[in-house]
Amino acid sequence: MSFSRFHVNGHFSFSSTSFQEYLEQNSFRELSELSDADESIGWVSPFSCLEAPNIDEIVSEPYFRLTMRMDKRRVPAALFSARLDMETKYALEATGKKHLSMQERKELRLTVRRELLAQTLPNANFTRAIWNYKDSICYLFSTSANIQLKFCKLFKNTFSLELEELTPATLAYRWAEKNGAITAFTNLIPATFLSTKI
Repeated sequence: MSFSRFHVNGHFSFSSTSFQEYLEQNSFRELSELSDADESIGWVSPFSCLEAPNIDEIVSEPYFRLTMRMDKRRVPAALFSARLDMETKYALEATGKKHLSMQERKELRLTVRRELLAQTLPNANFTRAIWNYKDSICYLFSTSANIQLKFCKLFKNTFSLELEELTPATLAYRWAEKNGAITAFTNLIPATFLSTKI
C-alpha cells in the first residue's frame, strides 16, 4: 500500500463538538450545488462517499479516519470552442451586429461554460487518511503530489493545522536537531542517482 507520512504542526485539543463542526463546515458539496465550479473537495463518511462525515464513525482513539472526496468536471476544449463559435454566430444574427463587444464575448463565454459544465458528469476521487492526533502523525494513502496538495489545504482549512511531509531528509534533520548533530547538514550537497547501462 502506498502512503505519505506527515507531521501535524501546531497544538490540537480534541473536542467532539468542535471537531464535528469543523467537519461539517468543510464537508463535501455536490457540484450540482456549485453552478460555476469545476471542482469540489470536502470530507465524507469513511464508510460511504455519499454521506456527510460523522464523528462517531471517524473517531477511533487515538485515531481519526478521514476520507477526502474530490469531484472534478472538465469540458473538452474542442467542444467548448465549437459551442462558443455556434453561440457567437447566433448572437450576431439575432442582433444584426458584425462583432460582439468585449463584455458580450465575456458573458457569452461564461454562459457557454456554465451550460456545458452542467451537462458534464464529474470524475470522483476518494482518498483516505489516518491521523494519530496524540502522536501528531497523519498517514495519507496516496503519493500523488496533487492529492497531497489538496489534502494539506483541506486539512489546514478544517483544523487550522499545517502538515509537514516526513521525507528521509526531514526525518534526518529532525534526528540531527534532537541529537546535537545539526552542523552535519551545513555542507551537504544534493545527490542525483542515475541508472547507467553498461
